[in-house]
Amino acid sequence: MHEFLQELKKDHQEVKGILEKIKKTSGEKSRENLFLELKKEIMPHMKAEEKVFYTLLEKEKESKENALEGFEEHHVTEVVLKELDKLGKAEERWLAKMKVFAELVDHHVEEEEEKIFKDAQSVLDDEQMDEILEKFNKEKEQLKS
Repeated sequence: MHEFLQELKKDHQEVKGILEKIKKTSGEKSRENLFLELKKEIMPHMKAEEKVFYTLLEKEKESKENALEGFEEHHVTEVVLKELDKLGKAEERWLAKMKVFAELVDHHVEEEEEKIFKDAQSVLDDEQMDEILEKFNKEKEQLKS
């Protein structure tokens, strides 16, 4: 597996780890801190992925459908993230919504690692993947700062 796809997998594990901690946390302050950490990880990842990875896959006939689905899953993730942001972290609804959010993320990660990674390996060569890795990391860092 190319280094770029391993980088995405590493990010996915990090986000899943934060989500697991959030689901086990009850204190409002702890939830708030973990939620901030989650946003700091997930938003730059999604935006960088869309800009340097999905847009390339969208141009190829074999990978277009899965790339478009990935864009839409990111959109839904963002909508729910904004709703979570507005709710009080101590509210019962917040944790319920967070659990649904975690399911959305799990589903997306599973599909991405199965379908989109496979698409990428068939439509992109190692040189393109090297380039994407560089652009992805650069974009993610800019978005984080």
